[in-house]
Amino acid sequence: MYWLIGLFTLEAIVEAYLAAAGFEARTWLRNVCCVVCAVALVVSTLGMVLLHWRIWLWVAPVSGYRLLNILRLYRRRLPANQLRTASVRAFGWLLAGQLLLVTVAWVIRHFHAGTQAIAALAALQLLAALVLLRTTVHTWRHAAPNGPAEPLSDRELPAVSILIPARNETEQLQQCLQSLVACNYPKLEIIVLDDCSAVRRTPEIIRSFAHDGVRFLQGTPPDETHWLSKNWAYEQLAREASGELLLFCGVDAQLQPDTLRQLVQMLYVRKKDMLSVMPLRSHAVSKDYALLQAMRYYWELSLPRRLFKRPPVLSTCWLIKKAALQHMGGFESNSRSINPEAAFARQAVVTDAYAFIRSNDELGLYSNKPGSEQYGTSVRVRYPQLHRRLELVAFTAAFEFVFLLGPLIALCGIGYLARNMAFVAIWIVALACLMVTYSIVVVGARLTSPWYGWALMPVALAIDMVMLHISFWKYEFGGVEWKGRNVCIPVMRIESRLPKV
Repeated sequence: MYWLIGLFTLEAIVEAYLAAAGFEARTWLRNVCCVVCAVALVVSTLGMVLLHWRIWLWVAPVSGYRLLNILRLYRRRLPANQLRTASVRAFGWLLAGQLLLVTVAWVIRHFHAGTQAIAALAALQLLAALVLLRTTVHTWRHAAPNGPAEPLSDRELPAVSILIPARNETEQLQQCLQSLVACNYPKLEIIVLDDCSAVRRTPEIIRSFAHDGVRFLQGTPPDETHWLSKNWAYEQLAREASGELLLFCGVDAQLQPDTLRQLVQMLYVRKKDMLSVMPLRSHAVSKDYALLQAMRYYWELSLPRRLFKRPPVLSTCWLIKKAALQHMGGFESNSRSINPEAAFARQAVVTDAYAFIRSNDELGLYSNKPGSEQYGTSVRVRYPQLHRRLELVAFTAAFEFVFLLGPLIALCGIGYLARNMAFVAIWIVALACLMVTYSIVVVGARLTSPWYGWALMPVALAIDMVMLHISFWKYEFGGVEWKGRNVCIPVMRIESRLPKV
């Protein structure tokens, strides 16, 4: 046992050296050290688990993330300074987590505090479920699209530019433009940018709406070392817009004739500079494929974001004053951000100039994003949402497993964990709170039917954990495609001298 602990300790020392200063060594030596570290970590972890699994079993999953960190060092895909910072930070947090878990497990084992540990865990799971439920209910009520008491007249309404980046789009773009040209807003400009589409149908669709006032804009390719392609498309659209307000709209959005007027009135009556809208799911899209979209909405509404000045925001449809956008630095200040609208919302919320709105039938904003695109969107946004940090991937996965799936797992294994009915009651209440939280989001946004949503909540959570790791893997070791482009280079800050994946 002691030699395994020694091997584990020695491997940690070598791994720390590789992460902090191992990049100056010759390539073959660095690669050999990475392989040796990986083998030593696997052997020591598995050996300790086999000899004393009640203590060391909790360490094994964290060792898996440390192996991924070693693989990142081996591949050396990022610039040296960036890789050094990311690797040292991940190693430090993961090793600290392992030491904490071992200490807690030893204390529980040594003092025979298993029942007390289960009681503490159950209490924390209930507390987390109550916090998520309370936050979701509060956000849901606060985001209600209350109409103004005195609507603005046509003369008082400002000019609005609707800006749509389109790349390789067909039917969705056609439906989106049909809904936009039917808007009854009096001062409206619609600009659609063809972002170097490989599909001929895309520019043809845009030009076919020229007689309805839709303006065609031919986009130029982005400099991938400095610009994410979608952000560069946004920048080109913003430069051409003449409206006082800018509405950035995805091709999956569909508006009712009075939707835009209501959004503008809410912006001015609430005295905001920016607002984004959570759309209802279109009836034309099957509800059987809404699990990934449901989890994106779930994370925006359920977390206590106000404590961290990170308000909920979605990219389907968001409205901002042009002057405010320029004051925040425009898209150039967030040229490589996967969610530039989130960065603008964080700046606006500091001065209470941002609002998050959920759509209803009166507001009439819908999304018809199909299931095939939801997978790509989840892969594209999940890892950047965690600031491209491996330790946050580990923490998020642990949080979902322990606090979101934990009550259900505990109820399934209640015969082994404990026979105390108080624990059963706590887990039942926690599970009910989690199901209500999930139901508020998916049923309220019409992502699925009530019973279907309740039954698939554990499945949605499990899929979200899988998607998180797929997103991490593709960004760190592969490629993430968006509309035929690999977005890894601008998002991960990969240097142009390095081979493009």
